[in-house]
Amino acid sequence: MTRAFALLILPLFLSLPAPAAAQPAVAPYVAHDLAPGIHLLAEPPDFSGSLAGNVTIIEQANGVVLVDSGANMGGGRRVVAYVRSLTAKPVRAVLITHWHGDHPLGLAAIRAAWPGVRIIATPQTRAGILGPGLTYVGLRPDERFETITFNRMSAGVGPARALLSDPSVDEARRRRIATFIDNLWDYARDFRGTYAVPPTETFTDELLLDDPERPVRLLYLGRANTEGDAVAWLPRQRILVSGDIVVSPIPFGFGSYPEDWINVLERLKALGFALLVPGHGEPMTDGAYLDRLIGTLRDIRDQVGPLARQGVPLDEVRRRVDFSAQTAIFGSSPRLAAAFQSLWLEPMIENAWKEARGIPIVQQGLPAPPATPRAGNRMSRARR
Repeated sequence: MTRAFALLILPLFLSLPAPAAAQPAVAPYVAHDLAPGIHLLAEPPDFSGSLAGNVTIIEQANGVVLVDSGANMGGGRRVVAYVRSLTAKPVRAVLITHWHGDHPLGLAAIRAAWPGVRIIATPQTRAGILGPGLTYVGLRPDERFETITFNRMSAGVGPARALLSDPSVDEARRRRIATFIDNLWDYARDFRGTYAVPPTETFTDELLLDDPERPVRLLYLGRANTEGDAVAWLPRQRILVSGDIVVSPIPFGFGSYPEDWINVLERLKALGFALLVPGHGEPMTDGAYLDRLIGTLRDIRDQVGPLARQGVPLDEVRRRVDFSAQTAIFGSSPRLAAAFQSLWLEPMIENAWKEARGIPIVQQGLPAPPATPRAGNRMSRARR
């Protein structure tokens, strides 16, 4: 499992709307009401552990629509429990925004609860789930992948425990590290029985899940974070669920499409949303963060593109570009600055270089960094 994306660790939440009342035990998620009949399961602001994408729950007259499903079997079961605490209606449809494992791998639990559920994605996302997605999970429960996942969690626990024995580590950080260790073991347990469930139907441009009060338009606006990113648009409530096209406080840039991504972000802004639910991070009420994403994408393309077209090798391009201004915008702390470098700048410089050279950017398994809570490591969730 050397190419998995599921364990990229990053602190993604600062503050969210007030938690919903009478929620079941859904940890590591926290439940929130976004609007009448529209709910969110998200990681808490101080979470430290394996990444799990936001799950949005939309109640319609005849059933429930989900946007994404959780990161593993355990996460999917928590989604099921939370939906059942809200309504007796079945989940009738799930949109999978993209193929990265922390978004589709709760589907097995959801389908077990509601066997007739529609599982919807773009054709590109379906190909990703059945292609690079299968580098770290199978199409049925498989002890090999469970063992690989357990071993990867164990590999993260070792360095974390070593930090606990370092006398220079202060008490507050010790508590974060201890929580990080607990959450890695929780993820290993939750992964038991996890397997990939392919979408049962695909759409190419738009698909309407109609409803008198909460219609949902599923849209494909172009390549961005992946080849097949889909979004959910609720026109009556003006709520947009973006998947990983938008991730805060630090975007993810692996295997992405710089020029197309700018175009997609512009199209998202043009929808005129009142609330945007990102793939990871707190909901947004305006386009300010999207403008920051567009700015960093343009800066990367403007600096990297001319050098790449001159034939400058990628390693030399990395030495010659200067993104200190962008790092200052996104990296408000040393840890965020390190995360911006590893999660965004490093992969996006390569993407922009390939784009300028006409080298295809293809969906592929993403690098799995070692699980350690050291500041500056890709696996680190430290945000403060």
